[in-house]
Amino acid sequence: MSKSQNEFIAFFEALHAKQHPFVLFRLPQTKEVVVYQQTEKKHHQTKTLTKKGFVFAPFLEEESYTYIPNQIEKRFVVPQYISNNETTKVVDVQNKSYYMELVTAAKNTIKQSNLEKVVVSREHVQPYTGSIALSFLKLIHTYPNAMVYYWSHPHSGDWMGATPETLLHIKDGICKTMALAGTLPYQEGTPPNWTSKELDEQQMVANFIQNQLEIIFPKNDISLSPTYTKRAGNLVHLCADFEVPLTNATTLDVVRLLHPTPAIAGVPVNESLAFLAAHETHNRSYYAGVLGPIASDTVHLFVNLRCAEVMQKSLTLYVGGGITAQSDAEREWVESQRKAETLLNVI
Repeated sequence: MSKSQNEFIAFFEALHAKQHPFVLFRLPQTKEVVVYQQTEKKHHQTKTLTKKGFVFAPFLEEESYTYIPNQIEKRFVVPQYISNNETTKVVDVQNKSYYMELVTAAKNTIKQSNLEKVVVSREHVQPYTGSIALSFLKLIHTYPNAMVYYWSHPHSGDWMGATPETLLHIKDGICKTMALAGTLPYQEGTPPNWTSKELDEQQMVANFIQNQLEIIFPKNDISLSPTYTKRAGNLVHLCADFEVPLTNATTLDVVRLLHPTPAIAGVPVNESLAFLAAHETHNRSYYAGVLGPIASDTVHLFVNLRCAEVMQKSLTLYVGGGITAQSDAEREWVESQRKAETLLNVI
C-alpha cells in the first residue's frame, strides 16, 4: 500500500483528530512507514520491556516504561516528498550564556575531579506554524540512515525526531549496539579531519560499552568493529559497532547496562549524572531517552537524539555536546547551533 503526499497528510491529521495515542516510525535504511495506534486513551506501561509495541522513555531511568501497543498496526511505503523550495533557516541565538557557563563549569569540574567527559545540553524554542505531517515526511527523506518517528500521547505530549544512534538491536539471539560520539560538519568529497578530542570522546564511549557488556557477557563473545565515520544529514560522527550473543540475558538487562551511555551523559556516568543534576536547570524530559519498537522476534531501541517536542505553535529542540578538558566553549556553542540548524532546516 502506498500513499500520495496529500493522502499522507490527511491520514496524519485524522490520527491526531482521534486524540488517541499513536506513533509513526521509519526504521533506518528501510522504505516503510509503520503506524501503531491505540483504540483508547489508556496509559500502557511495562516493567519488563517484553510487551509488543513502541516504547518511549525519558532520559532519567524509570521503573516502568510507557509504550503504545500495536492494537492497530498499519504499514505503507514511504510517500514521495514534494519540495516547495524552502529557504535555509537562520537559527537565532538562545541560551548562549547558559550553555557557555555549562561548558565552563564542566571543564572546571573535569580539572578538579575524576570526571573525564560530561555531555551538556540546552533547549531551543522555535515558533512553528507549518504542517507537522509534511515536516515528518521531509525528515524521513532527509535522514535515510536514522530512526525517524512521530509520537503522540497524552502522558508525554507530542515528539518528533531523527536519531542516528542505536541503543540496542536484538534479532535471532544476537544483540548489537554502537559507540557513537564526536561531531563534525559533513563536507562532500572531503574526509573529516578528526582531532584527538573527537577520537578520545568516541573511545571513552567504546570503553564504557565494552566494560558494561563484560559484566554479563564473556569477553570473548563480544566483537567490535573498526571505528568508522557515520553520516547523519549535514553532520558526521565517529562510530564503532558491538555484537554479542544474547544467551540468557534479557532486553531489560542490556538497557539497564547501557543507558545512559557516556555519549549522552559522560565518563564516569554516575559522576556526570551528578554534575548534570547540579548544573543543568532545564528538564531533559524525553531528550536522550529510549525509544523504539519491540516485536516478538526483534527489538530495536534507539537513543532519542535530534528531537523536538511539538507544541501547538512552537517546537522545543534539544541539543548538546560532549565536554572534555580540551573543549573550547565558543566552538562547543557553534557545534550546538549547527545541531539545531540540522533539525530546523528540515522541519
